[in-house]
Amino acid sequence: MNALLKTALITTVFTVFAATQEKTAELSDKSKVVYNLTEDKQLNGAYVVSTPDDKMSLRGLYKDNQRSGNWYAFNPDGSIFLRYNYDLKKLIMLDTVAINRARFTVAGNAEAQKLGTVPVPICSIEQYISILGTELQRKVWAENKSAEGTLDVDLTATVDANGQARYSGTYMAGAIKVTKRLIVNEKLFNIEWLPATYKGENLAGTFTVNMQVNFSSDPTKRQRFVWNY
Repeated sequence: MNALLKTALITTVFTVFAATQEKTAELSDKSKVVYNLTEDKQLNGAYVVSTPDDKMSLRGLYKDNQRSGNWYAFNPDGSIFLRYNYDLKKLIMLDTVAINRARFTVAGNAEAQKLGTVPVPICSIEQYISILGTELQRKVWAENKSAEGTLDVDLTATVDANGQARYSGTYMAGAIKVTKRLIVNEKLFNIEWLPATYKGENLAGTFTVNMQVNFSSDPTKRQRFVWNY
């Protein structure tokens, strides 16, 4: 390799790395996000979300502020929950054991409901629970600062045919069924969805996971969620 080519390669690498700056932020559930930002505030480069105890939950790349290439979501034991390729627009791999912890509905006729695919989040089940559970906990405390004990909650995403989701948490307060609208308002993270499909057509559907929220009077335990398997 001649000196001119070496100089060109070094200059190119320096330019790529100099064009972005690695930053770190915290989500509402205390998860950590490490991302790369260009001078004009565009996401470009590696993007990683880790749990409060430093376990990787999501990993991928951004190119010109858009998700690109393979994205991986991880189970708590480090195994892969899913792999989705944004360039191919294709779900490459899905942990069928983990996904069966959720309940689903799919719009359409009986055949579509039986044979169609279900809506899937491009994140782990735990990350879904943690983000929505934190918002549910915040809403309950806003209305009742003395809340104690545990609350059995269904966290539901209602996903339309375009992959846009509305969220809610449903629980029993005595004999009364209560449903709270939940808003994921994270500046640096949005749960992206693969909508339900049947014979090449996107369908609306729902995705529900049950959890228990612990409303402990001990502030050190207030972020502790109990997953129902």
